[in-house]
Amino acid sequence: MLYVVKSKTHRPGNESLLDQIIAEHDAALRRFVRVRLSMQRRDEADDVVQDVYARLAQMDNLEERVAERLDTVRNYLFQIAVNIMTDRFRKASSRREADHVHTDDEQVATSLDCTLNSPERQLEGKRTLQLIQAALNELKPELRQAFLLNRMDNRSYREISDIMGVSVSSVEKYISAALVAVRKQVL
Repeated sequence: MLYVVKSKTHRPGNESLLDQIIAEHDAALRRFVRVRLSMQRRDEADDVVQDVYARLAQMDNLEERVAERLDTVRNYLFQIAVNIMTDRFRKASSRREADHVHTDDEQVATSLDCTLNSPERQLEGKRTLQLIQAALNELKPELRQAFLLNRMDNRSYREISDIMGVSVSSVEKYISAALVAVRKQVL
């Protein structure tokens, strides 16, 4: 049921690698996409999967990108799928906004926004940040570094493992332990 359209931007030499990736990861990718789409958008799952494969087929250096991530090819496909679903959601949202009619509901939303941005909420937010900072200061250096690289620098676990010189599973454990410590401090 896969129909990768070979366009003028299709990169020759990717076919066998793409076929191998599809054979190994198609079922998991389809399951991943179906689970993440809302019930109203489930019919888009095949389109999203198709877009993932089309994007892979158009890559200049697919072999190099996959070679760097042999243990995380599936995660790479999932990330591409998430990006495609996010793009589709944004496009659909902007289309809905163009059809939007102003009502009294907007007045309610505006008053709610004022409540959410009240001085009390801002003070509560500052206190929470202070608690998080205190929790981070008490962490072991490697836990703090992994957590900050992930949450502040938006680094993937693979990138963090390369930076820190540890395995991806160690990075997962570091970040998990940091999250537990932060939650204990804040809650």
